Amino acid sequence: MATITSEMQQNNAKKAIPVILFFFVFALIVDNSFKLISVAIADDLGVSAATVSWLATLAGLIIGIGAVVYASLADSISIRTLLSVGIILICIGSVIGYVFQDSFQLILVSRIIQTAGLASAETLYVIYVTKHLPKSEHKKFLGLSTSSYSLSLVIGSITGGYISTYLHWTTLFLVPLITLFILPFILKYLPKEKSKKSHVDIIGLVLIAAIATSVMLFISNFNWLYIVIVAVALAAFIAYISKSTKSLISISFFKNKRFVSLITVAFVIYTVQLGYIFIFPFMLERIYGLKLDTISLLLIPGYVTAVLVGALSGKIAKALSNKQTISLAMLLIALSVLIPGMFVESSYILFVISMILFSGSFALMYAPMLDACISTIPKEKVGTAIGFYNLVLNVAASIGIAYTAAMIDTFSFSVVLIVLAIVAAVSLLLFWLLVGREKINE
Repeated sequence: MATITSEMQQNNAKKAIPVILFFFVFALIVDNSFKLISVAIADDLGVSAATVSWLATLAGLIIGIGAVVYASLADSISIRTLLSVGIILICIGSVIGYVFQDSFQLILVSRIIQTAGLASAETLYVIYVTKHLPKSEHKKFLGLSTSSYSLSLVIGSITGGYISTYLHWTTLFLVPLITLFILPFILKYLPKEKSKKSHVDIIGLVLIAAIATSVMLFISNFNWLYIVIVAVALAAFIAYISKSTKSLISISFFKNKRFVSLITVAFVIYTVQLGYIFIFPFMLERIYGLKLDTISLLLIPGYVTAVLVGALSGKIAKALSNKQTISLAMLLIALSVLIPGMFVESSYILFVISMILFSGSFALMYAPMLDACISTIPKEKVGTAIGFYNLVLNVAASIGIAYTAAMIDTFSFSVVLIVLAIVAAVSLLLFWLLVGREKINE
């Protein structure tokens, strides 16, 4: 009897998977669409690249922090309720953005609110799968999330490009309202769970947000006051996690030399990732006069390559060690931005090839970098380590967009690309200096 009941619960749990997965894909499509239209917003509202970059940098920061918050809240509040709140935040942010489309400041506020809702989708899908489905099916359904992420990059690029070209970028604020049609299915298929006590490390998250935001503000206007704020917030964060037993990450993680070294390397290299993706539409529009619909299509080969490399990661792992794979990926990333930087006005085809190499290299690096990072972490703390690792990557991506955007307003595209290549080369050098001579899951 108990077995029959358990099977019924699992079957009922699976009915909700398509609903949450659709929400997950749709949320990523929306977020990726907004990243592409930055150049259109800058042109229409007459703001600089550095200013418009805040739409992407703050969104990345909110997604990183939101993932930790939703994961913490999922222990005390039902996933059903949290997803519903996420949809409401998406819709509120979208309406504000559309109504106040002539004000960059209010558009920025709207994107923060909207992204706070979008952040619920990916995190809660993973938690739902691990919480309600049998362990034997986790890889299957978590694998769907990886494929869905890559698919969302393709669809998001096309959506953002075509809507901004043939309708108007402001129309993109109406698209997220489709999530209202998902809400009834969430309420119908997701189980009602009993609430229980949990803890969200508000202090830790606020300190991380203060550190990241101050760094981005310094990059934007080089006011040294922000460096003082960074130093104070960083000191406060270290002191806090040293004493608190409820902090989002324990000070013991930072006593692990391997973990700290790899987190540092990951932070540096991942500032390059969205930095190049952010500058890509600016370059192709201003150098070659291409419209966003065409630019969005030129991104697709790179994203498809990332899908294929991700799918082959298991076979690659059998042929190359983590150390070899990470080193090769970083070298290819550096070359993929250095070569177009040296021949920036030759042909836009060179940028398509560059993006193929660039996207494929990051896809190649993700799994071995994460695996190497958590390999020395005790099993009971792996979840916390992964959560902090993903938070660091989101913060790194936001800072990467900020410094790239600041350079667009000051230097030529060629110089910006060469700087990104140098940053990638520095990350490779750091990798070899800090951990390259050790064995990393050989």
